[in-house]
Amino acid sequence: MILCVGVAADPTFLAGLHAVRTARLPHSAVDLPSLAMRGSVHIPLDDLSSTTIHTGRQVICLEEVTAVWCRLLDVSPYASDARYREAAAGHYQAFLRLFEHLPVRVINPPLREATGFTKVLHAVTMAAVGGWQVPKTCLTSNPDEARAFIADCPQGLIFKGASAAKTFAQVYEPRHEKLLDRLGRVPVLFQERIAGPDVRVHTVGDRAFGEAIHSPAIDYRTVVCVNDYRPIALPDSVVRGCTRLTAHTGLPLLGVDFKIDEVTGEWYFLEANAMPCFEGYDRRAGGAITAAMADWLAPAGAR
Repeated sequence: MILCVGVAADPTFLAGLHAVRTARLPHSAVDLPSLAMRGSVHIPLDDLSSTTIHTGRQVICLEEVTAVWCRLLDVSPYASDARYREAAAGHYQAFLRLFEHLPVRVINPPLREATGFTKVLHAVTMAAVGGWQVPKTCLTSNPDEARAFIADCPQGLIFKGASAAKTFAQVYEPRHEKLLDRLGRVPVLFQERIAGPDVRVHTVGDRAFGEAIHSPAIDYRTVVCVNDYRPIALPDSVVRGCTRLTAHTGLPLLGVDFKIDEVTGEWYFLEANAMPCFEGYDRRAGGAITAAMADWLAPAGAR
């Protein structure tokens, strides 16, 4: 049986769940908000496989589970009262650790890859594993250092936040110069601008699915109805690098982002998302990504 744990209002979780159902794989689904309000979790620390999840409608015994599709979101800040808030926070923390150590296949072990909490460390670490180059980058809280880097990027540059929190890239323009003195309060990531299409590669185990995105915006996620999405044949070097990345991180599912220089054709690695929102890409790929996920989760005899 495949255990699916997430939030019923999360379209990415539902896309994975739908794939499991479409493949007719035996499964049980757990909605985290409902579990906080009506259920409980019992985890014997000396035998994690004996964990039981009481959803309020059924009892799920993890010794019957062969694989896990989990997309854990902390819903505790949105609970209506303290009792539900404490239950949701406890379940979230428990599942973070449980799915990291449970001896079955998991998409994705939630604590496995920590470099994403700092973008520069993440980029250089993952690029080295994949064998890729990265754009010239400067992370700084020093205004003079930022000005020197800006002068060293005559083709232009972008800037964005430096932490794991989602931020959107912006083009650096002359009007931003007056803001550089604020850098002493918070570091900012500056990066040379690579003009050309974005590429998102989703990996599922040793399989890779690529899509090129041509957008009028510097960050294609900020606009709708104007981007041009097209499947792309991936170079062998990219496929091999992505396979090394999944093996290195222990994460079967990754959303790996690249830029292609429109003049030279060179590929630049940007980041690898350990919790990608893949449903839009999957829909345009005819369900290939989620079908590969269901195949990866299936018991060996069913693959």
